[in-house]
Parts: sequence; C-alpha cells; structure tokens
Amino acid sequence: MGPDALGLGRLERLNNPRDVWEHEAINFTPWLAANIDVLSDAIGLPLTVVGQEVLVGDFRLDIHATDPDGKTVIIENQLESSDHSHLGQLLVYASGLEASTAIWITTRLRDEHRSALTWLNERTDSDVRAFGIELSVVHIGNSLKAPVLDVVVEPNDWAKAAKETSKAAVSPKNQQRMAFFEDVFEIIAATYPAIRTPKTQVTSWCSFAAGPFGYYCLSFSKQGYRVEIYLDTGDKDSTKQVFDQLAAERERLQRELGFDLIWDRLGNNRGSRVATYLDGFDLETADDSTRQKAIHWSADRAVRLHQHLDGQLRGIAKAAKEEEQPMDQSTGGHE
Repeated sequence: MGPDALGLGRLERLNNPRDVWEHEAINFTPWLAANIDVLSDAIGLPLTVVGQEVLVGDFRLDIHATDPDGKTVIIENQLESSDHSHLGQLLVYASGLEASTAIWITTRLRDEHRSALTWLNERTDSDVRAFGIELSVVHIGNSLKAPVLDVVVEPNDWAKAAKETSKAAVSPKNQQRMAFFEDVFEIIAATYPAIRTPKTQVTSWCSFAAGPFGYYCLSFSKQGYRVEIYLDTGDKDSTKQVFDQLAAERERLQRELGFDLIWDRLGNNRGSRVATYLDGFDLETADDSTRQKAIHWSADRAVRLHQHLDGQLRGIAKAAKEEEQPMDQSTGGHE
C-alpha cells in the first residue's frame, strides 16, 4: 500500500515472525540476547545477559539475565502461541534459579496463560514479578522490518510505580527526583528519540538505553549527581575488558564529547563506571534556575554519551563475548 494524500504510510504486521527468525533457539534467542535493550526498553528494566540455553534440570532456559540489583531474570521464548508446556517450564526455571523476574515472550499469549501470569503477580510478594509479552514484526511499505514487544501482562506494582498519584507513598526527596528525571527525559524525547523514555521508579537513579555492555543512568549518590554508563556484561573479565579498551581511547573520546569523564574501574566489582558529574548540584536546595540548568545539562550529557559511545560499546562488548567459550547450542527442552 502506497502513501496517502499526506505522504503517510500504513504500519503492517507480518503474519509470522518465523519469516524473520526461522528457529527459536538458533535464530531468535541469540538475536534477543544480542539486542537485550529492545526487551529492556519494553518493560522498563535494564537487563544484563548472563547466559543462553542454561541447563535447569532436564530443560534449557533460553536466556538467564540479571537486573540492576543483580537479581535473577529468566526469559522464556516461544515463536508460536503460548501453551501449557512453556508455562510449566517458566515455573521450573523461576524456582530452580530463584528468579526475581520471569518473562515469557510468545507470538500470542492465550487468555488462560494471561490469567495465570496475572494470578502469579497478585499472589506473590513484591520481590517476584512476571511479564507476558507478545512478539510481532512490523514494517511500513518497503522499509526495514522492526520487532515489536507488546507487554500484555505486568506486575501490579509496575503500573502503580509508573502512574503513582498518591504522594503520601513517596517521600518528598523521591518526589523531587522523579519529577527531575521526567523533566530530563521530556527534553530528550523531543530532541533525540533514539533514547526511549524509561519508566521512572521511586529510587535515587533512573536507567535508560541498556545494551549488551550494561546501561546508562542518571544517579544521585553520596559522590554527587552524575550521568553515567554502568558497564556490566554479566561477566567480570569481559566487563573489565570493555572498560580497559574504552579507557585506552579516553583522550580521543573526551575530545569528541567536549567534556572530561571520570573513569572508575571499580576494583574487584563485576561492573565498572564511566561518568560525568555536575559539581555542586544539590536538588533539594536548588532554586528553579539551577534546577533547569541541571535538567538541560543532564539531557545534553546523556545524548552526547549515547551518540558517541553506544555503537562503539556494542562492538567492544560483542567482541569480548565472542572470546568467551562457545556455548552448547543443543536445544534441550526446546524445539
């Protein structure tokens, strides 16, 4: 179908995602692991891939990941309509790995399975979350195809956190921080749509634009307010390799960015940090003029970091991962 009178095309969905990913374990799972930021953006939770096709009993979990707190996230993929078998596997993986978050990706989540995930979210405590996601592929005319992950089931507290209206439940300090983060991403959304607006949570930080190397973050801490790239590939050695390779080019990178960076390898920690600090900024005591300057500073630094470093970080992280031992590609309990 051609463009209409205003030059607008029509978004079309492919009938079968297998036209793009022929095999779930061989094609889709490796693609998702390499592009985990697509899933992170969809659910509003930065994810770091730890492994693929991980043995849990007699079955193999598609993707084992972690969240920013280091808690286990399991991801079960299904390139067809949901079935009881995959629901059972999801529960086996969740219990076997003591997962904090369980994610089921399917081309259609049947009503009975949607109800099962909703029931899990309602009956478990706040430390356990279940997501149901429907996968599709879209395009406009002859344009490139693009994946779409529609979240059809999410934890109850997730929606509440995104739409919090009861100020009594949030401290004044966190109210200020959430409002500040929202103002920063309002500017970014208008000027640099490559960074998707994250769901703000009641925390001292707000992460965005995750990738196989880790994620970007706005953070209030004892060291001061910063915009950073937190490196965490899920493996200490490869994370340090990414940091060292990036740090080796620090002079060129800082010259291109137009500002200096603080390079923190974080010693024996699994992660590493590359950050830019706004010296002397205190959100609680800042007047409106100072706050507005900090908002624009944050948006500018976040955009520049993403523009100049994102592609390079993905390439370095991919090379570091390829140097690790090749994984057993047998599919176990999958197709």
